[in-house]
Amino acid sequence: GLITKKEPTQLWIKCAGITYGVNISLFTSAALQKGENIELYITQIIREDANLLYGFLKESEQRIFELLLKVNGIGASTAMAVCSSLNPDEFSAAVINGDDAVLKRVPGIGPKTARTLIAQLSDAKLVEISSASSSSEAFMALESLGFKRDKISAALAKCTSNDTASLIKEALKILA
Repeated sequence: GLITKKEPTQLWIKCAGITYGVNISLFTSAALQKGENIELYITQIIREDANLLYGFLKESEQRIFELLLKVNGIGASTAMAVCSSLNPDEFSAAVINGDDAVLKRVPGIGPKTARTLIAQLSDAKLVEISSASSSSEAFMALESLGFKRDKISAALAKCTSNDTASLIKEALKILA
């Protein structure tokens, strides 16, 4: 639909003559402009008192949001705060590596919630979510070569490449 109004965390989109209010992450907000015609991945939450829409430009961001909603003690506002603070690759790496310091940077997540996230989200779920991303593929490839997770994360954070093969080459140079 067409963006008729934009705020940092909310959009109003006109579609088929109806204007919808959609909650968005800061990453999605930064990529959009008023007057632009867009297509979003939408998650709908229906409560007794509200019908809420959450929109994402990337399917991986939507999957992280939906996965977070399944964790005990995490609501839509905290899940959206995670999606606004960490991109899907950063979130996946933090959970896979057990790095609660990264998770505690998110507003609304303290030490207990960070440990809960790490405990409840298994590697398989996160690998499935970010399997399409090149950094996740590079992470898994380097891990299969025997490198430790924390060193892989540190090396990949320094890399500038976008595709899997280049990321692996660049990370191997750093790890060597």
